[in-house]
Amino acid sequence: MNDELKALHDNQTWSVVPLPKGHKVVGARWIYKTKFHSDGTIERHKARLVARGFTQIFGVDYKETFAHVAKMNIVRVLLSVVVNSGWNLFQMDVKKMLFCMVTWRKMWFKRSHGNSSMFVRNGKMGRLIVLVYVDDLIIIGDSDSEIQALKKSLHSTFAIKDLGRLRYFLGIEMDQTPGQLFLNQRKYISDFLHEVGMQDTKIAHSPLPSNLNLDTESESLPDIAHYQRLVGKLIYLTITRPDITHAVRLVSQFMHSPHSYHLQLVKRILRYLKGSMTKGIFMKKHSHFKHEGYTDLDWAGNVLDRKFTTGFCTFVGGNLVTWKSKKQSVVARSSAEAEYRAMALAACELIWLKTLLSDLGIIVSTPIILHCDNQAAMHIAANPVFHKKTKHIEVDCHFIRNQVQSKLLSTAYIKSSEQLADVFTKILPTTQFGHLLFKLGSRDSLDLV
Repeated sequence: MNDELKALHDNQTWSVVPLPKGHKVVGARWIYKTKFHSDGTIERHKARLVARGFTQIFGVDYKETFAHVAKMNIVRVLLSVVVNSGWNLFQMDVKKMLFCMVTWRKMWFKRSHGNSSMFVRNGKMGRLIVLVYVDDLIIIGDSDSEIQALKKSLHSTFAIKDLGRLRYFLGIEMDQTPGQLFLNQRKYISDFLHEVGMQDTKIAHSPLPSNLNLDTESESLPDIAHYQRLVGKLIYLTITRPDITHAVRLVSQFMHSPHSYHLQLVKRILRYLKGSMTKGIFMKKHSHFKHEGYTDLDWAGNVLDRKFTTGFCTFVGGNLVTWKSKKQSVVARSSAEAEYRAMALAACELIWLKTLLSDLGIIVSTPIILHCDNQAAMHIAANPVFHKKTKHIEVDCHFIRNQVQSKLLSTAYIKSSEQLADVFTKILPTTQFGHLLFKLGSRDSLDLV
């Protein structure tokens, strides 16, 4: 703890000033953590200062800290860019310091418009990208000399540990070979199963049962915090596991009032993970940066309130980079309206990706293709005239129509059997589920040997 305080002082992270008159001292505490190598061995012990720590609840968010973090979506986008470009990928650990915006400005980096945790520098000697996640840095570039120069500059200013090529990041294992990259969370799953005593559990072949019935009556759980911890860990696993995204989204709806039946569903997901620990996301070089999206929905599929579920996934450079499954807050009058709303959400994601890639110096060809299996919704998006049948849809949803008219987006019809976003909206037969997962890039590491 004293080392941490000294580092904060040495780096002039803050200065101590007298307490303003009439104010009380705000509580703070230290969080102690252990950082591991990818093989499970201990790398080092860490300490972090948490301001207003007295507001946190033990068993819920007691061990959480708050810092500058990058979205995992951005990490996957960068990884796809790296694979397609043949760039180098390194990791550094910032010891006992708080990275500030001033540091990157002095080094002529610009903050990305797509995310405030990503900094980009385009120069005559090459391109450098730095992604900040608390005190971890991912450094990407097309010039070894520029990367080494950056490392040297950082070493001269801060206490930094060079971790070499990126192989293990926040519980995510990254196996990189020329032109290929495989991401999975095998160790995280193994530790999770041991923690809940399910390491020897029977295997399930799908995340959810085909006869799912959320209307089933069951007893309320006495320990809500236990259920919340389990679902929280499952949410983190969706970083590399699109196959459980729909199931985890479903059980997360009951975080505040879980019943015994919901806990059974959580355990079903864990039994599925037990039998698919080596699954992950496979990326390979396609030598392009084209990006496209798929969008789908389950109209009135929720038997409790008849609200619909939307799902989408996007690809950059031929690799899956983002996906989402979300229950909407409204009831749609028709499947066309619901699909139209789903398309609007996916369109926002595609435009965000365009902004992110532009910050990386990558020119995105337009129009960007958005695949949909509802021709009525596609017709609404393409028709510049408002009709009586569409007046009940909020104006902000018609945002996608503006994108289509401006030629930024283009909708394309796809058969329902080939709709990749189906995985994020409904329970599918095992064969179809496996077929779509394969097309998404979900692979078993054993199949890559």
